[in-house]
Amino acid sequence: MRKTLLLIAVLLFAVSGFAQVNYNNFNGYDPYWNPFGNPNTATYGETFTAPNSPNTNLADFGFYMAGPETAGNIELGGYIATWTGTHAGTLLYSSPEFNYANTGNAEIQFNTGGLQLTPGASYVMFLSVSQYYGQSSGLSYVSSGSATIPGGGFAYYNNSGNFNELFTTGWDDYGLTPNWAVNLDFNSGGGSTPEPGTLALLGTGLLGAIGYMRRKLF
Repeated sequence: MRKTLLLIAVLLFAVSGFAQVNYNNFNGYDPYWNPFGNPNTATYGETFTAPNSPNTNLADFGFYMAGPETAGNIELGGYIATWTGTHAGTLLYSSPEFNYANTGNAEIQFNTGGLQLTPGASYVMFLSVSQYYGQSSGLSYVSSGSATIPGGGFAYYNNSGNFNELFTTGWDDYGLTPNWAVNLDFNSGGGSTPEPGTLALLGTGLLGAIGYMRRKLF
C-alpha cells in the first residue's frame, strides 16, 4: 500500500514537472509589414509578458516568416531581451548566427536551453541582421498574427548595423497591430518539453498504479 502511494506521488510529481504554457498567435502565412533585412528594416520584434509561476522557463521561441520580397539568404540572429516600454533593456538570449534560406512560409525557431523569466514582466523577442549587416542578399515579409499574445505588440527599429543602439534608444515604433505571428513555449523548468510518448508512458503508469491500489483495497 505504501509503495503504491509512493509510486503515484512520484508519477504525479513527474507529470506536474512537465506543465507547459504556449503562446501562439499563428493564423496561417500572411505577408505583412515592409520587408525585413538590410538595406531595409534591420530589426523586427514582438513584445510579450511572461506567464505566471511556475511556467516561467522559456524553452524555445519562433517567428513565422512569409514569402520573400527579394530572393536570397538572410544572415540574422534571434534574441530575447527585457522591454523597457520603448526599447530593449537587458539582453538575455542571443542565438548563434542563423542563415535563413528565405524560401518563404517557414518558422524560424530557437531553443534557449532554458531561460528563466520573471512572472508578469515585459520582454521583447526579435530578429535582427544588425550584427551581420551587409551580409544578406534577400528580403522577407513576415507573417501577421492575431492579437492574442499577452503584452504583445509588433515593434521595429531601422538601426542598420548598430546593434547596441537597440538597448539605448527608443525604437522607431512599437505596440503595433497586427502582431507578428510568433510561438513561445514555457514550462516550469528543465528546458525542453517531453515527447508525447513520454507523457503517454507516465499516464499509463499512473493508471496502472491506481488500478493496483483499487484491487488491494477492494
